[in-house]
Amino acid sequence: MGVFDKILQHDETLFKDELVLDYEYLPHVLKFREEQQQHIATVIKPLFQNRMGANLIIIGKPGIGKSAACKHVLRDMEQYSDKINGVYVNCWKHDTIYKVLVEICNQIGYKWVQNKKTNELMKEIASILNKKAAVIILDEADKLKEEQVVYHLLEDIYKKCIIMIANEKDFLSHMDDRTRSRLIPEVLEFQPYSRRETYEILEERREGAYFPNVLTNDQLEIISEKTYEMEDLRTGLFLLKETGNAAETRSSRKIEIQDVEKAINKLAIFQQSKIILDDEEREILKIIKDNNGQPSSTICKLYKEMFNKSDRTFRRKVASLKINKLIISKDEKDEQGNVIPFLYLNE
Repeated sequence: MGVFDKILQHDETLFKDELVLDYEYLPHVLKFREEQQQHIATVIKPLFQNRMGANLIIIGKPGIGKSAACKHVLRDMEQYSDKINGVYVNCWKHDTIYKVLVEICNQIGYKWVQNKKTNELMKEIASILNKKAAVIILDEADKLKEEQVVYHLLEDIYKKCIIMIANEKDFLSHMDDRTRSRLIPEVLEFQPYSRRETYEILEERREGAYFPNVLTNDQLEIISEKTYEMEDLRTGLFLLKETGNAAETRSSRKIEIQDVEKAINKLAIFQQSKIILDDEEREILKIIKDNNGQPSSTICKLYKEMFNKSDRTFRRKVASLKINKLIISKDEKDEQGNVIPFLYLNE
């Protein structure tokens, strides 16, 4: 073998299909989420019989297949029958009533949204969706700035199943009483993938993304272990992609351990890039920084003075910051001996 046989040429790549490593990529079979998909299908099933479907809240940490499972069921439902309209909205991108309704309009083919008010859009959506049954998935629902959109969907759509995906376990308790009493949802909790499941999922992605013998099993084991430790499949997909990029930068035909280590060293930047805060969350973070170790009630008071929002909204924002590991809460005793939560920056 000549020295140039080990070097990638300008038109060569290690990747067979790099899109397989995109987190939005939906495999034909979603491994280890069959039981959860069946549960989701069960709450939808009554709609096929012209009955009301159940509503569902799905909770669990980011990166453990919640969105993928819902998209899988939605895809199978649309292939199975045209009796039900399927709608999927990412509430991180569409976080107000108006934005959610405009996105729904885009998906159901209603194009005349310009200059229309919220109630007018809701009326048009209802007139279209009420011709059939509807499954409406609100992903990242805990990022909604205006949860009234859920109330409107519950009131105005007749035969429907509303599925809300959230990271917080106590997401339901943060909702308005009127909305909660009409939603009456089932709750489905996703658990992180086990060590074996993590490895097998990443192994499947490796086979689809890389040409044979580019990434060894030992190297995949290192990536899988780090992914299992982080309990977030997106970490593994990032490492698989960055490892290949590192090898290609060296013009190497094979991945070496140094490429894996280089990718792992980039994890801190990747973790930060996943965190997207809204204006209120950034301000709460600043308030906590200026009042580090103060009671939650003190932080809440300062927040409400600035934004004129409810305690419920504050608790939801704090929960999101805790999930992203930007702050920590410690139960401590105040001067009167009462046990209350104190908030700290996670430094």
